[in-house]
Amino acid sequence: MSKTKWRIAPTIAAVLTAAAIALPANAYAVEVEPLLLTTVTDAEARLERAESAVITVDQRIAELETDIAVLDSRIAIAEGLQPEGITQIAVDLVKVYLAPVYEPYAIEAGAIVAAGLQLTELQERRDAAADELASASLIAEVLAEDAEYARTILEQAEEREAERIAAEKAAAEAAARAAAIKEYGIFPVAGENSYIDSWGYARSGGRSHQGTDIMAAAGTPVVAVKDGTVQSGTNSLGGNTIWLTAEDGTRYYYAHLQSMDVASGAVKAGDVIGTVGSTGNASASAPHLHFQIDMSGAVNPYPYLLKMIG
Repeated sequence: MSKTKWRIAPTIAAVLTAAAIALPANAYAVEVEPLLLTTVTDAEARLERAESAVITVDQRIAELETDIAVLDSRIAIAEGLQPEGITQIAVDLVKVYLAPVYEPYAIEAGAIVAAGLQLTELQERRDAAADELASASLIAEVLAEDAEYARTILEQAEEREAERIAAEKAAAEAAARAAAIKEYGIFPVAGENSYIDSWGYARSGGRSHQGTDIMAAAGTPVVAVKDGTVQSGTNSLGGNTIWLTAEDGTRYYYAHLQSMDVASGAVKAGDVIGTVGSTGNASASAPHLHFQIDMSGAVNPYPYLLKMIG
């Protein structure tokens, strides 16, 4: 093999090896599938391959830099043993001539000859290592960019995964809320309030309380607890009142309303149908919503209110 080929062959082999390690066919080719379809697992694997390739090339660069430093040292020693100038050459020729009869000259002459023979080889090896180092440095730059791109892909995949999880959580919460509303309903007062279990408490005229009084500031919105139809009215005890008939036939009675936003018709759970007030026989100093549930007869609303969704 010629000296030129000897110098070039290691460089080509090194570049091809580094490229094979750093750029596997199925890892860093042009994207076959849209990045939007890249999963976090795939993105993590890609980044791991990219970072591994960077480490491999960086290690090779470090090895080459060490080799070059060693070769530079050996070249300096070999060059230091070479004669300089006509006088030094003449002296060295005399030493070579006398080497057979004078051992110190034989040793010195042998070192000079050996250094001269090695110098060319050392310089060629040093040049070949420098060429490979230049190629490896270029590959390292490409791999560093690819690793950065892989990190970007991973960040995007993680963001999409977080968005997917958040969307699934929101959907699950919405479904759970819808199911709870369907089963228990929405709490009838949409604002700060307080209430106790006042079922059966004595009322004027020998009556007993057939509902729950939900205390709240006058004007606080009152909402439909479930989907259904409403019918508003007025009477001396309840003042402004609304009856809400749910789809399952259960009837909900709202009394003492300050205002009625829906006179009649279909409503959805959560729709504002009126406001808390003190009409009828309620005290103006204690506005509240009298809330009643009728399931083929009045039932205590308190345990149902505790389960309603706020």
